[in-house]
Amino acid sequence: MNQIYFDTSEICYQLGIRDAVFSPGSRNAPLSISFSRHPHLRTRVVVDERSAGFIALGIAQHTQRPVVLCCTSGTALLNYGPAIAEAYYSRTPLIIMSGDRPSEWIDQWDGQTIQQQNVFQSFVKAFIQMPTSLDFEDARWAYQTKIAQSFHLATQSRRPVHLNFPFREPFYPDKNQKLVFSQDFKIIKSYLAKKQANCEGLIHDWAKATKKIIVIGQGTLSEDCKNQLRRLASEGIPIIADIISNGHALTNVIQHQELFLNNKALQGHLTPGLVLTFGKSIISKNLKLFLRKSTAIQWHIDPQPELQDPYQRLLGVIEGNPEQVLNKLIDKGQSSQVFTNHWQVAQRQTAKLLIQYQAPFSEFSAMQEVLKKIPRDIQIHLSNSMPLRYANFLGIAPSNTKIWANRGTSGIDGSNGTAVGHALSSDQLSLLLTGDLSFLYDRNAFFHNEDLSNMRIVVFNNFGGGIFDLIPGPETLDPAEKDKFLTTPHQKDLSHSTLDLGFYYEKCINSSELNAILIRFFEPSDKGKLLEIQTHHPKNKQVFQALKKIIYDYQFI
Repeated sequence: MNQIYFDTSEICYQLGIRDAVFSPGSRNAPLSISFSRHPHLRTRVVVDERSAGFIALGIAQHTQRPVVLCCTSGTALLNYGPAIAEAYYSRTPLIIMSGDRPSEWIDQWDGQTIQQQNVFQSFVKAFIQMPTSLDFEDARWAYQTKIAQSFHLATQSRRPVHLNFPFREPFYPDKNQKLVFSQDFKIIKSYLAKKQANCEGLIHDWAKATKKIIVIGQGTLSEDCKNQLRRLASEGIPIIADIISNGHALTNVIQHQELFLNNKALQGHLTPGLVLTFGKSIISKNLKLFLRKSTAIQWHIDPQPELQDPYQRLLGVIEGNPEQVLNKLIDKGQSSQVFTNHWQVAQRQTAKLLIQYQAPFSEFSAMQEVLKKIPRDIQIHLSNSMPLRYANFLGIAPSNTKIWANRGTSGIDGSNGTAVGHALSSDQLSLLLTGDLSFLYDRNAFFHNEDLSNMRIVVFNNFGGGIFDLIPGPETLDPAEKDKFLTTPHQKDLSHSTLDLGFYYEKCINSSELNAILIRFFEPSDKGKLLEIQTHHPKNKQVFQALKKIIYDYQFI
């Protein structure tokens, strides 16, 4: 086995890598041997590459550092596709290392051999082909340099980078070969220079506008950023925060916009003249439609601007972090008190209506009860489809709760894996709120030997894709057609799946059972716990439509 292959993990460690996720195989054996023997790297093994990709994604999200993701050659690599696409659009750094055959064996009917170069070209910051032969000093220099380049590109762009390793046999150590990490190679590190954001245009528009709002997209907020937002809120600026923005710790934050923006009579009183945004995507469809119909101007803050324009109102983008910009807006212009009051009244009255609404047992009432009972010091992953939407309708109270979700591509395929990645990266209690199809789709995320005793999973089992009974459009289809191609009903109880995965299991079908279980559900345990909440489509639809009608008809002003 070549020494430089064995040194790969040490190079990565010195660059700043601390975590790796491997899937077993032979062609990536040189990398597996290197990483498995490194004393300071956390290298986890996950058999299913698709699940491994999402677990690595969750670790990278939590640690905010690039994570190495490594597999053997052939179609194993293609299974990383969904996680890599999510990482690209959610700006999460991954370094994909794929074992490969030498080029002369591509397309020659050799086993586990496909065209691997640029296979993810639309979803990675860069593709880097590693040297095939390391017989020359220049090739060994290039090998080290390319790994450093991958780390730099992944770190600075917050994007995945793909390195392809065409290994020649033999790639296992000789029987008597002693492998010790070298200490004499050069490590190239990069440093990002601090720069002042140019805010003159925004400050000018901010001072003129009397009706202005701040909309926070997906992300996490530093303490400086929270303090600046609190100052701006005290000046009368409505701060609108979807649940995935992690803005629930802010003073008087607006969380129920997806519900009250259904009220047509209210919308005219809430229309802004200026919208300041930062963070990534938002969940709230009603907020997107509301802003697209407005004549507001939008300024966006982004440390890596790419000029996305989801509200069709974008005027300018400021390259920088929110902390650099928000501080310059404090005391820089009056806001209409009447305008601010309308937003705050809408928030308070909707919160009151949610408390007063006595819903029968359903997905909505169950989610409401779960969110009431969560401990303060917890991190939550929300799977896409209805769990995410229900949580966004309701909002969340504990200020130190951290929220995660796969909203780069918004797929259901890797929610389990990403949540596992977060659980493995923290001693904190980790809660996954998910639907039955999302959970069943990604069960291999639990097929490994890692300790998940800090993990809690709540599965809202409505026996199919219940979202298609709640969104407009599918109701126009023939019921048989809708069931076959959209809802995909099933009668699966999750008890056997849960026990097979090594979790404690409980099930509830009514409110009294749910409340009894939640009393003990979050207590410490030697294994993870899963709670299955069983509901049915017709009741869920009835409850949800009744709530929407109450808010649609309510006289807010």
